[in-house]
Amino acid sequence: MQIFLVQTGETIWEAQQRLDSLAGVPLSETGSETIRRVGKELVPHEPTAICASPGQAEQETADLLARELGLKVRTESALGGLDFGLWQGLTVGEVRHRQPKLYKQWIESPNGVQPPGGESLQQAQDRIRQAVREILKKGKKQQTPVLVLRPIVLGTLRCRLENVELDEIWSRVERDFTWRRYDVDEKEL
Repeated sequence: MQIFLVQTGETIWEAQQRLDSLAGVPLSETGSETIRRVGKELVPHEPTAICASPGQAEQETADLLARELGLKVRTESALGGLDFGLWQGLTVGEVRHRQPKLYKQWIESPNGVQPPGGESLQQAQDRIRQAVREILKKGKKQQTPVLVLRPIVLGTLRCRLENVELDEIWSRVERDFTWRRYDVDEKEL
């Protein structure tokens, strides 16, 4: 089976280098423009479904794609962004200043870090993998879903699909990443 991974458009908070909340914040104008372009790029690939969490950035991204692709959006709560716990809404600089040792570990060896009151990368990856398995089980054999994901959870899934350890996640979290198609076997996911 094939899946399309689409990173949500840039949010207002991301433009300010803030860690997004689970509820989300709106897309920036740049983010909206990027997603409209992505929708046009996906048209010839004929995806059959769009799945996104209920977060604001995810829903705005999915709605923009749905307009271009003529598809309905299926809401899947388990596809939500990383729970940053007490870090949510802080800038990267604020996290670095308030918890320098933990921040350093987050950058250098992120798989061993769990933001205070939040979710570890491994927990997020397990949740996303299970959600994708369920989406693929519900779908038909010819289904090619578009999965709309926030950057870090998208990075955890890319690590799994590309057989890369989670400590290498920062090489899979790209600011300019827009979309990519992957061949997947739900049994190996």
